[in-house]
Amino acid sequence: MRSVSLALLSCGLALCGATASLAQQASTAAPASSAPAPSASASQPTDRLTFSGDGATLTNTDGGGGGSVGYLHGFSPALLVGAGAEYQKLYTADWAFGSLNAAYSHPLTATTVGNIHGEIHEGSGHSAGESFRYGIEALGVGSSIPGGFALDLEERQIDVFTSHGSLPKVSLAKAWGTRWLTSVSYAYSFGGNLNTNYSLARVDYYGAFLNLLAGGSVGRVNPVVLGINGVLEGHALHSHEVFAGVTKRFGRFDLSLLGDYIDLEGNKHFIGTLAGTWYLR
Repeated sequence: MRSVSLALLSCGLALCGATASLAQQASTAAPASSAPAPSASASQPTDRLTFSGDGATLTNTDGGGGGSVGYLHGFSPALLVGAGAEYQKLYTADWAFGSLNAAYSHPLTATTVGNIHGEIHEGSGHSAGESFRYGIEALGVGSSIPGGFALDLEERQIDVFTSHGSLPKVSLAKAWGTRWLTSVSYAYSFGGNLNTNYSLARVDYYGAFLNLLAGGSVGRVNPVVLGINGVLEGHALHSHEVFAGVTKRFGRFDLSLLGDYIDLEGNKHFIGTLAGTWYLR
């Protein structure tokens, strides 16, 4: 949730795993012997504990940091539900919120799979002694498309401090076998005062020993969309972002290291995140 890119990384394992699963299931050229991407349609549901810690810098401030913890339960191979809590601090602002997310997938035809997913993030914070509400909700639908493609449409409502509005997003993913996944997204805000529109591209590699990701985004973005709350408030700025990450499996434990650099018209913001996932069963 700390940025446009990290929203894709930590938007909820239910959503991210299901999106990768849709594209993988739509790929007709995937060799059976290849290692699959994380999927919401495994033969057995898998419960997971997740945690993360991060540190952030921002031009002309002393930066900040925070952390999160979450739990994901698989009621069935098709239904995943998660809950979590997060705390963040940046310069004179700090905020905390609880999260719920879920994803459900179901075959639509012999060659396509549909998905519905949702997120709720509710909390509060303080900035220079002033209290503010933190509320973000999202609902989306997606479907695999023959040829290894997956399409996703999402509506996100943002109400954080003095910024509010609707931020719909369309995403298209393409699986290249079972090791490579590419995706592009475009978001454009309506109503309120977000004044945000951005394009994002990302590539994931699922290897036998390491999983890798990299990408970037460009556009005009309200700082609250990037998780910069209480600073640069109310000003949509031109944003350039690059991000990269690596994940290593250790038995039933995944360890991820993520880096995200954002330039908002000279306001340089860097976030480093260490995250872990423990597969309980």
